[in-house]
Amino acid sequence: MVISPLSSTLSARLITLRRGLLMALLVALYLVLWQGPDTLIGRTLFVVHLGLFMLWQPFVQAEQRLSPHWLLVVGAVVLVAAAFLKGWMIALWIMMLAGIVGGKVLLFGARASRLFYLLALGFLVMALMLMAAPLAVPQARPPAEILWLGRAVLPVVLGVMVLLPRGQEIDSGREVVDFVYSLFVFLLLAVLMLGSLAAMLLLGSGYVEALLQTLLVTGLMLMLLGLVSNPRSGFSGIGGLISRYLMSIGLPVEQWLQALSNLALREEDPQDFLQQACAEIVQRLPWVRGGEWIAGGGSGRFGVTDGRRWEFSHGGMVLVFYTLHAPSPTLIWHYNLLAQLLAQFYADKQRALALKHLSYMQAIHETGARLTHDVKNLLQSLNTLCSAGIEPGAESSRDYQALLRRQLPAITDRLADTLAKLNAPQGRSAARQIIAAEWWLALQQRMAALTWLSFEADRVAPGELPAEVFSGVVDNLISNAAEKHLREPGIRARVELKSTDAGFELLVCDNGAAVAEDVAPRLFTGPVSSAGGYGIGLYHAARYAQVAGYQLSLAENRPGRVCFRLALATQ
Repeated sequence: MVISPLSSTLSARLITLRRGLLMALLVALYLVLWQGPDTLIGRTLFVVHLGLFMLWQPFVQAEQRLSPHWLLVVGAVVLVAAAFLKGWMIALWIMMLAGIVGGKVLLFGARASRLFYLLALGFLVMALMLMAAPLAVPQARPPAEILWLGRAVLPVVLGVMVLLPRGQEIDSGREVVDFVYSLFVFLLLAVLMLGSLAAMLLLGSGYVEALLQTLLVTGLMLMLLGLVSNPRSGFSGIGGLISRYLMSIGLPVEQWLQALSNLALREEDPQDFLQQACAEIVQRLPWVRGGEWIAGGGSGRFGVTDGRRWEFSHGGMVLVFYTLHAPSPTLIWHYNLLAQLLAQFYADKQRALALKHLSYMQAIHETGARLTHDVKNLLQSLNTLCSAGIEPGAESSRDYQALLRRQLPAITDRLADTLAKLNAPQGRSAARQIIAAEWWLALQQRMAALTWLSFEADRVAPGELPAEVFSGVVDNLISNAAEKHLREPGIRARVELKSTDAGFELLVCDNGAAVAEDVAPRLFTGPVSSAGGYGIGLYHAARYAQVAGYQLSLAENRPGRVCFRLALATQ
């Protein structure tokens, strides 16, 4: 159907007058039934009624205009209907019109609008049973009293509709009709009509009696269907079976969803996951012969790519299904849902892969930053040896030779520890252990040149500690204290090793200025801006200690008392 835009003013006026148009076509229908389909006035009024219906109809939007071709088709249908108008045609038309009105009743939330369309539906049902049925079947003529009562009640119904206030409708620009309810109303009226005629012929009843009998039987059947559809005994009923059929289409979809979940757990690569999932579609769903997919710069095919083609696109992924026959609307909806689920799983796989690469790059960055600080500490020790070596007579000095014998093995061990950190972080059980007393003595000898640094440990308890963890933490803390000593020459620092029931505990304290309040909470969670740098060394030292089962924390933070503690992490 070719349509073109209509004048916005005229379309807006038609939208505003929809209720008036409905009442006008009901009045015209009433006059047609009053005059009869055999009279010239009745046929003329029926043409007017059809014209009002064309203006009111909810299928083509009011702002659109039919093409000349379709206007000719509609005009021909109207002329033929008017020329050969019969009673049964009017009855069939009223049933169709009642179905359209009945399909709109439940779409309105406002009480006034719903009551208006309920009265319109009641008008059509009464007109069908009391006036149209006798015109279609002469035997179905009610008594004169009931016929005149119906003719008198119908204008009253129209008067009540006029007095009803205008309620808020769902969409004033485009009306909506529920096809299922429309079909139900049409079939129900057809059953009433045909059932009444059957009762008159088979039981010899009068029209009114036959109509009441049909209403009673139909009501009992509807009540029985309602009980079977939604019983009270715990059985899901016919309603559950119908819903299960419409929503799942049987077991193949459920089996494919189970296979998709299992595939998502074992396959990490997005492209391989998508290819295998599409292959499962052909194996699990008998309606799909094959298909194609395009996603993430790649593409692939599965099954037989021949037949009817159905394309679905979600989230950058295009999925094409090939079927032998045209699927039903419900099945197309399921195809779209399957494509959407597959696109969501594929997007999750892509995000997981990107996150894995990001974690890998972060690990490389953290390892490089940690090694940088370790190399800086080694360079500091080498600078100390070089400074002692340039003193006059250092080559022949026994003290210098003793210093070399002590420091070079220690530097070699620390360099080996630094190279070992290139590997993936190891847990506490895999960390290299060293006797605590030996590590403590080597630390004092290595830091002996720092006169502002003191060591406190009366007697180190027997036991072992992770050398890389303690050495990395103490080197960073002493390096930070040295930078702080340059800014505040009068401060002194102290390193203390304690033995507790849980293990060894290291304390590094100084009597300088406290850490800024805005920096202290974020000191071990990431890089922070401070007077002495960005805290990267402490951040990586804390991370490495955490992997080994230890925790680095700021025990005290006040002017004249700043202490860092390394101890076993509490669960």
